[in-house]
Amino acid sequence: MKSQNKSFPLLLVGLIFSLGLIIFGVYNLNKMPTSPYPNIHGIFSLHSVDGSVTSNDLLGKVAVIYFGYTHCPDTCPGTLLRIGAALKLLNPEEILKVAPLFITTDPERDSPALMAKYARHFDSHILGLSGSSEEIKAATKSFLSGYKQEAPDKDGNYVVSHASYIIIVRPDGSIGEFMPHSSRPEDIAATIRHWLRWT
Repeated sequence: MKSQNKSFPLLLVGLIFSLGLIIFGVYNLNKMPTSPYPNIHGIFSLHSVDGSVTSNDLLGKVAVIYFGYTHCPDTCPGTLLRIGAALKLLNPEEILKVAPLFITTDPERDSPALMAKYARHFDSHILGLSGSSEEIKAATKSFLSGYKQEAPDKDGNYVVSHASYIIIVRPDGSIGEFMPHSSRPEDIAATIRHWLRWT
């Protein structure tokens, strides 16, 4: 009888130790991995048709960011179509945790109102953002996404050369991935879902 009483504390210690190992394993399994781009800090303060939006507003969500402009003849509308199609693959619970943004690289022509109207054409969840030239330059620089206004033609029309990747921002505000603008909607949705695990 006494030997059974002596073995009980050892059994209890072993059980607690095993439970601790399981909890530790689950924690590490669910811990967000280190960002592959630790030196890139996507920071911005811009304007939607409804007011100011900053990078801090994205915390806790997966952000899908694309820099472009409304007069873009080909790449921008094609990319936004793919992003819009990807968003439609998400369920209502998932979409609440996603912040899709279309940020202009042509602040002279793209007002917040125009950006809002243009972005909604591709999906109602996409938020169009604009700002002053200084604000846009700061935003693109922080995401390593430069742009350049080309010389206008005789009618005053011009194109804007710009980086055209899709930027996925993790819930902790760091960069998750840079995806090619030609990425399939299914791949964009899968990447969003990957980072939704930590929202």
